[in-house]
Amino acid sequence: MTSEQADERARSHSGRLLLRMPKTLHAELAARSDADGVSLNQYIVSALARAVSGEEPPSTSPEQARRDRWLRTALAVNAVVVGLAAVTAIVLLVVALR
Repeated sequence: MTSEQADERARSHSGRLLLRMPKTLHAELAARSDADGVSLNQYIVSALARAVSGEEPPSTSPEQARRDRWLRTALAVNAVVVGLAAVTAIVLLVVALR
């Protein structure tokens, strides 16, 4: 498609769109737009623009950031516990072989 055809096609669109979606999706979008402090329309337009352009989504919500931090902490604690268990197993093995 030439740029002239693209311009002509863009002029033929009003910018208005009636979209049907499940009530649960509508509620989730409304909750996220409220959390971001923007209108539902602005939130959806931004999300669609990011999806079309391939941009990364905006930073996560404070709640998601807390969950991510908790998960990283839990994984680090788990790694330490596994490491201590491995060291303990090696020490016990050495003692048993003597």
